[in-house]
Amino acid sequence: MKNYPFFFAALSLCVIFACNSGSEEQNPNYDANLASMKAMFDGFQSKTINPDLFADDFIEVGTGFQEEDRTKDESMQQWKMMTALMDAELVNAVYLPGIDTLTMSLDGSVRYYGQWNMTMGDATQKLMAYGTMEFNDSGEIRNFAHYADWTATFGALLAENPDVAARIAQRAARSEQ
Repeated sequence: MKNYPFFFAALSLCVIFACNSGSEEQNPNYDANLASMKAMFDGFQSKTINPDLFADDFIEVGTGFQEEDRTKDESMQQWKMMTALMDAELVNAVYLPGIDTLTMSLDGSVRYYGQWNMTMGDATQKLMAYGTMEFNDSGEIRNFAHYADWTATFGALLAENPDVAARIAQRAARSEQ
């Protein structure tokens, strides 16, 4: 009976040492890839997204309801329209290294969690977001997936800016003709 506390203490130490048996080395590309992610986000904020950050075969993963994946050209067009209509400011961002899900090793990909303050006119909506980027061997962004309720945020901003909503509706009507 008296040996139980000793046994559990020894077992606990074994578990702790097994879990901390070695630290994973940082992927040598992580810092450069992180800088590319931040440059992309700076581009959203300054309204000048650098297309050279992206691989020719870049894919923006469609994570919304029935949303299709977008190519580099389609994404650049989408972002240009978005930044023309509203301002975006990333605050409280946390950046973390990503892992290869098969080997569990750090693979140079970058994840982020943050809050975007999206402003249209005098209205601002706060949008919590999570995203991940993967990079090719040249350090170009190959894949970007982000998760947030962009549609609801845009809808809320349009509801507070009926003049912008009316202009968008007019353009849509002209393009259908």
